[in-house]
Amino acid sequence: MPVFLYAAAHPTGRAPDTIRRELGYYTPNFMGNQWAGWTIPEILPGAPDEGPTHVSRTRGIVMIGARPWVALYNIPVVCTDVSTARQIARMVRARDGGLPTVQALALVHGDDSFEIACILLEPNQVGAERVQAEVEMLAAQEGLEVEKGYFTDFPPEMIVEKYMNLISSRRD
Repeated sequence: MPVFLYAAAHPTGRAPDTIRRELGYYTPNFMGNQWAGWTIPEILPGAPDEGPTHVSRTRGIVMIGARPWVALYNIPVVCTDVSTARQIARMVRARDGGLPTVQALALVHGDDSFEIACILLEPNQVGAERVQAEVEMLAAQEGLEVEKGYFTDFPPEMIVEKYMNLISSRRD
């Protein structure tokens, strides 16, 4: 299986989104205007850090890295215009001059809305509340309604608690 290293596991510290971008992960692939999941090529466009350049459709690739905790936070925006949703995502993400340590893209979310899907790389510095407020402000400028965002993962405290419960139950 092809293996890609990121952050502290990679000599240059490259970011996971850099790998995904190089592999075409963020390329719209459904009717040319929305991301609907990654279409994995059979032969990778570049060499992985380890393993073959051929990708099994059933196994995919592996990304291994070491970095501080990140948070995944999505904010639904009632909107049917893909270009407006993408513009909001661009204005929120750090790469395009938005909030520091925030990665974002617009994803279809039902028939009449998109979500601004965010990775908060330093959630203690730029948290969900700040990202929510920024998306609400940008959407309001376009006359759009924004719903309350939600985390798509567990907070670190809950993961540690679940792990501690798991190992303590194995000892019993």
